[in-house]
Amino acid sequence: MSNRIEIHNAWNELVPAWKMVWQASHELERWAAFMPHCDRLLALAREQGLTELEDALRPLSVLLANVKEPGAKQTSAVDLLLPHIFAVVRDVCSPALQRSTVASQVEDEGLPLVVMLTSDTDSVQDLLLQMEHYGYAFKVFVDYRQGLQTALAQRAVAVVMEVGDGLDARLAGLADQISRSGLKWFAMSRKGDFRLRLQAIRHGAQGFFLEPLSINALVDAVDPLVFTAKEDPYRVLALDDSATVLASIQKALEQMPNLSLRAIRQPDLVLETLLDFSPDVLLLDFHMQGCNGLEVAKIIRQNKAFESIPIIFLTSETSQAVQLEAMRHGGDDFLTKPISQAQLVNTVISKAERYRGLRKLMVEDSLTGLFNHVKTKALLQQALLQGERQGLPVCYAILDLDHFKRVNDSYGHTVGDAVLKTLARYLKQRLRRADVVGRYGGEEFVVVFFDASEEQALERLDSIREGFSKIYHAYDEGIFAVTFSAGLAHYPSFSNMMELMVAADNALYAAKRAGRNCVQLAKS
Repeated sequence: MSNRIEIHNAWNELVPAWKMVWQASHELERWAAFMPHCDRLLALAREQGLTELEDALRPLSVLLANVKEPGAKQTSAVDLLLPHIFAVVRDVCSPALQRSTVASQVEDEGLPLVVMLTSDTDSVQDLLLQMEHYGYAFKVFVDYRQGLQTALAQRAVAVVMEVGDGLDARLAGLADQISRSGLKWFAMSRKGDFRLRLQAIRHGAQGFFLEPLSINALVDAVDPLVFTAKEDPYRVLALDDSATVLASIQKALEQMPNLSLRAIRQPDLVLETLLDFSPDVLLLDFHMQGCNGLEVAKIIRQNKAFESIPIIFLTSETSQAVQLEAMRHGGDDFLTKPISQAQLVNTVISKAERYRGLRKLMVEDSLTGLFNHVKTKALLQQALLQGERQGLPVCYAILDLDHFKRVNDSYGHTVGDAVLKTLARYLKQRLRRADVVGRYGGEEFVVVFFDASEEQALERLDSIREGFSKIYHAYDEGIFAVTFSAGLAHYPSFSNMMELMVAADNALYAAKRAGRNCVQLAKS
């Protein structure tokens, strides 16, 4: 199991060490200080079985071993190697980019498989009944060897192994075999003390479950291994009046497959380009003809839509007072020219990731991870405008959990929150990437079906309603089921956003009056 924190920290220590080399590449002492950081990263790659990272680091290790009289030639050679190494490091360290060969292999063979190894089959009968409703095949084995063989043969997405009071030689051997095979495994026990957890991670456990294992805990842990969201490339806008500088930026960043760069030389184009391109990072030259970067930053920050975009100044300015003034007026970082490729790539990626993360918090509902009310309305409006331009239909649905107040009153708000999260997950997995799913508030959810007819949207929504009604939710004394009602409205039958939302809301109330647990279509 890769320790992302160790890898991440080792890389972040390597980058400033390389910057010191870059500033005086002829000084052998600086190279000597840089080399241990590379050795540390290579050692971690070998310890954790990260062959892709080890392969990426090997040319650098060979190059450094042969540095006798360092200079610009060796510096350029390292600069060419570091962007690829960074791409591999980022792949290893980012949970959003976990790649499961297991998941890809089971897609064509039916539901992804989870294998449970336990001596107490009675305790997991509820899981056996429920996992299919959550999109998984689930098999339980008392014979651990047989269960492992099945997991290997069918490329299970995860193995859950009951470890009792600890991993004896037999269990440790099984755990090591699972890890070597590339499968992910989770430990499970009635005890959760530090000693037992430490044993588990030392043998490659992906996580630790306390018994009795709940369906929500299992699904939350396994989902990221199977349903990984594809991230759009980070968008980088570079403004510099020097064609040479822009060319060097392009050369450095084009090696990164997850970056999209747009370069401009005229400061007066920056606002319209920001609107059109929506960058995650702005690289801004500090000294340009006609104005300076500080003035451009002030103009950008006056526009509320751009007030949080990270601005990285590119400058040969070494005055601390000038740099502090620029940071005070909206700058997020300073890169002093000449800039090494590794430093540029590392800074751009780190700022873009942070910006994406903050923006995600602003538009997501904290409980369910769906879009919040404000963002959902904005996306509905966007879908309607696109539908109007392209002559495509759009359907809008509002869903409401039936008798949800009874759930909170009878089983508690913690159980109620689990029900909301389950519906959110169920909707996300069963809708297309082009569709929008949001939490409207309380127990109400909305779905925007883009390029879908009334019949298509109604069929999909009714299928989801029927499947969700078969899911059981656990509380201290047993299980219960919940249903939802929904109203569906269609554009262009309703010509604008307000009419569409009102029509769907009225259809929802019609569904409630019709006895609940049904979908009603709005009549134009």
